[in-house]
Amino acid sequence: MNVIQILDYWYSALIDPEKLSQIIAVEDKKHFIVSAVVVAIVVFMDIVAQSLLSTQTGFFYYKITYGFIALFLLHVLCLIIYAGLLTVILQIGGYQASGGYIINVLALSQIPMIFIVPVVLIFKSLYFAPVFFYSAASLALFIWSLFIAMRCISQRYQIETLKTIGYIALPAILAGVTAFLILVAGGMVLIGLIK
Repeated sequence: MNVIQILDYWYSALIDPEKLSQIIAVEDKKHFIVSAVVVAIVVFMDIVAQSLLSTQTGFFYYKITYGFIALFLLHVLCLIIYAGLLTVILQIGGYQASGGYIINVLALSQIPMIFIVPVVLIFKSLYFAPVFFYSAASLALFIWSLFIAMRCISQRYQIETLKTIGYIALPAILAGVTAFLILVAGGMVLIGLIK
């Protein structure tokens, strides 16, 4: 893999999601390597952006090493679970979804999240509400990432835009409902144990 191919991934993710979809459609193991590198960079940039918001103590070194490893593994685990749920939902919907393709799309669509550090750095240096702009920029970059993933999946499986939004939202809704029910059941068990 050369520099031109890596720049092609970045350009396609930021500017032309349909081209990214065509690149990833060729099943190849190098896509997983690039996806893992993108996830690692996103996690690192998020740690740096959060660290810019406060004064640093000795804990920063733990956060940048052990915290990075833990957050990277957690991010990859969440990505795999979400991709698995999305693949199953797409297959139930009658599409020939591939888990590897969905994982690569979801990972590579996170490329815009790297821009969180420049946003935080600009507003931190201006002393103008850096925490607010960290939150607002995180939300905006997350929506941009969802848009890239939606365009890739829509182009690959020839799904209408509204259906694609529904398919992408459904695993998050299912996970949220499941987490809520587990929380309620756990609370009821704790209350029963206390009495």
